[in-house]
Amino acid sequence: HEKVQENCIDLVGRIAELGAEHVPAREWMRICFELLELLKAHKKSIRRAAINTFGYIAKAIGPHDVLATLLNNLKVQERQLRVCTTVAIAIVSETCSPFTVLPGLMNEYRVPELNVQNGVLKALAFMFEYIGEMSKDYIYAVTPLLEDAMMDRDLVHRQTAMTAIGHMSLGVFGFGCEDALCHLLNHVWPNIFETSPHVIQAFISAIEGLRVGLGPSRLFYYALQGLFHPARRVRDVYWKVYNTLYIGAQDSLVAAYPRIVDDNIRPTIDESESLKKRIEKPRNDYVRYELDYIL
Repeated sequence: HEKVQENCIDLVGRIAELGAEHVPAREWMRICFELLELLKAHKKSIRRAAINTFGYIAKAIGPHDVLATLLNNLKVQERQLRVCTTVAIAIVSETCSPFTVLPGLMNEYRVPELNVQNGVLKALAFMFEYIGEMSKDYIYAVTPLLEDAMMDRDLVHRQTAMTAIGHMSLGVFGFGCEDALCHLLNHVWPNIFETSPHVIQAFISAIEGLRVGLGPSRLFYYALQGLFHPARRVRDVYWKVYNTLYIGAQDSLVAAYPRIVDDNIRPTIDESESLKKRIEKPRNDYVRYELDYIL
């Protein structure tokens, strides 16, 4: 029965959390293998309970054995099973610190199999979502991996990598990692013309994250290249990016607007009527002089 299943898993999780030393490590490993089967369950709460229990068991017996079991699970064909496995890996890395999981996870990316590589990228995305500002310690380690994923021909690779970049850049805000983020932005930006809805969504999420981590001014200068492009399809995409920037950081963009020469008052003579009139054109200050630095 599903309710019984869920409560049993919760109970095992509680035992792993509070009294793990009373059960031998081999028994915990056996439970891990049993839990893998429950990741196939139809009910979401059962899958969630199983994933949380993985975290408690990893805390109890150390992450290495649990991680080995989970990484093997990335090779299966069933999508739901793989997604649950990636979430479990992310939770293990959160409970046991990411440095215990990252080396094994990044090593697994070398397997030349699409499902495994996508699983690793998804696990990284979830991990950066969970660990938040701890990302600053790991950003330089995973940048080459994300760079490789962003250069892949497979759409799903790039999509998952962009999601990971979005979460990571939100985590490292204010920690001076702009060099790595700018490097990753240069790999994210060419995906601006993708047509698949999921990839567009991942691209926008990466841009939103980079807006926070890198600052809106930098992104505005990237978007400025295409805002007035002759082709409408190109303009549409760039204006979409600009609009999301404008919604998120309207006040910060003022300092980055390009300089446009002011309209000064120029008296002109209107010759049309017999009576000559002086007409003054209004003065428009396009440049915000109060934002200028005087050196």
